[in-house]
Amino acid sequence: MANANQDIDTLIALCREGSRNAQFEVYNRYYKTMYNTALRIVKDSHWAEDVMQEAFLKAFTKLDSFKGEVTFGAWLKRIVVNHSIDNYKKINKYA
Repeated sequence: MANANQDIDTLIALCREGSRNAQFEVYNRYYKTMYNTALRIVKDSHWAEDVMQEAFLKAFTKLDSFKGEVTFGAWLKRIVVNHSIDNYKKINKYA
């Protein structure tokens, strides 16, 4: 497990330098879990996919705010959850 954490730390460092390959690798590692998280909240597969991809974009642009106090997966999941809830509330505020 320590080796996997070390590997993700390397990928995060490469992402901070702007490596598209590192971003793609991070995306491939986490997209299924983050999609399922978004799907549980928004309850629509197409919408969950959009929310998840927007959350990844937000995470990559805000990568400097990741301090490593929690695992990267937990940090990313919090972004997905918050983004999913925000989108769900926006769409369903009149329902």
